[in-house]
Amino acid sequence: MVRGCVLRFLLPQISIYTKFVPRERLVEEQSSLFRLTLTDNQTLRLRVDELERELSVWKLAFKAAEDEKCNLQKHMLKLEKNIGSLRDDNPLLLCLIDGDGNIFSQDLLASGHTGGRQAAMLLTKGLTDYMIDVDAGSSGRGQVWLTVYCNKTGLMDTLVNNGICSASEFEAFVLGFNSASPLFSIVDVGGGKEAADAKIKECLRVFTRFPQTSRVFFGGGHDNGYTSTLSTLENEGLLEKVVLLRGYKTLAAELQHFDLPHLDIGGVFMTKKLPSCYTHRRSTPPTGVAPQEHDRQRINPKNFLVGTQSPVISTSTQFCRYLDPSLPLNKQTPRPCTFFYLSVCKQGDKCTYGHDYFLTADNYAELRANAKKSPCPVFNKNQPCPSGESCPSGHYCPRGSKCGYRKQGKCKFIGREMHIPLNDRISISGRPPSRAQSSNVSGQTDGTPTPPLSPVDLSNFIGISPFVPQGTR
Repeated sequence: MVRGCVLRFLLPQISIYTKFVPRERLVEEQSSLFRLTLTDNQTLRLRVDELERELSVWKLAFKAAEDEKCNLQKHMLKLEKNIGSLRDDNPLLLCLIDGDGNIFSQDLLASGHTGGRQAAMLLTKGLTDYMIDVDAGSSGRGQVWLTVYCNKTGLMDTLVNNGICSASEFEAFVLGFNSASPLFSIVDVGGGKEAADAKIKECLRVFTRFPQTSRVFFGGGHDNGYTSTLSTLENEGLLEKVVLLRGYKTLAAELQHFDLPHLDIGGVFMTKKLPSCYTHRRSTPPTGVAPQEHDRQRINPKNFLVGTQSPVISTSTQFCRYLDPSLPLNKQTPRPCTFFYLSVCKQGDKCTYGHDYFLTADNYAELRANAKKSPCPVFNKNQPCPSGESCPSGHYCPRGSKCGYRKQGKCKFIGREMHIPLNDRISISGRPPSRAQSSNVSGQTDGTPTPPLSPVDLSNFIGISPFVPQGTR
């Protein structure tokens, strides 16, 4: 009974407790959620404030960039007006001529000072007339700047040797041309290889980019070497400024595909190449050689007489040239032909070495001394030399019995008697070698003229180093 009453009393209390527990938990969870929401809200507010500040900074930067853009556009318009003013008010007509290829006509050159001024006048008229045809608005105010680049000494030699004009007439022509206008000049670039080409290429590269350069008249259509420069201008869209100033009728093969507009001014340039290769040759006699000696060299080498100086020239030309006294024989351009001066050159006019030098006795001695450094192929086989003392090649090693290459087996002088001491040497004729022979080996002479040796076929040994192992030529 009592137990039952207690249970009836506790059951309602337990049910009430169980109802209140979930509500408190829900309230606690909701409170936690509210606190988390407030925290996130505050964080987001701070981020929004930060972004608003960044936005204001970017707005200011954008405004500054817009202002700078406007200023640059105004400045660009001003520069374009200035460039247009330069182009319209003072256009430049640049003319670059390779004088070694575009050679002035014989009539102008032979007229001397007057011809130089007339050439300048004809060029000016031809260039301005061309501009009137293609751009009448700029031709009246344009300035012509004309430069001829050439090897002056070599060009003068070519003209004199071909009978185009005399040296004094050429000098007067240059003076007259240079005095015709402050912007007209003939520039001597010297005798360096492609010296004129290098200057013209650089001028083409630089001046075609100038906005005030209206046209560039290019006088170098004879030379394929300008192809790379013209290709560069074509890639940059500047080739439309270039006009080919014709000299020779035949245009270089590699320049034909550019299809450049061309200008042919009649009577100014030669239309055919001169039959000569003297453009880069030296013409001034060396110290100690009289100018009138030049005329005495016009002889046939086959008829050379003992006691004279040098045959110096080939039969294909009547003009000789002189050595550069500052260079040895093996450094001359081209080098003197050993076959021609000491024997017989089988190459003739096809030989790439010089046949037309004026050689003195000392030059002959140096040539022989160089030839003596190569062994005689007959004597090298322990056989008597048929040329005897006239043989230009060596019968004895220049180093004699002290030759270190012989001990190494590398000396080209392999004959039995080629390394004996000087005092023990016997000439081919049975006599000791003469003083003249000894001087020829050393390269020294007593200053008297020395004729060339008897003709000997040197094709088997001239030019071979005496100290190179066999089979390494």
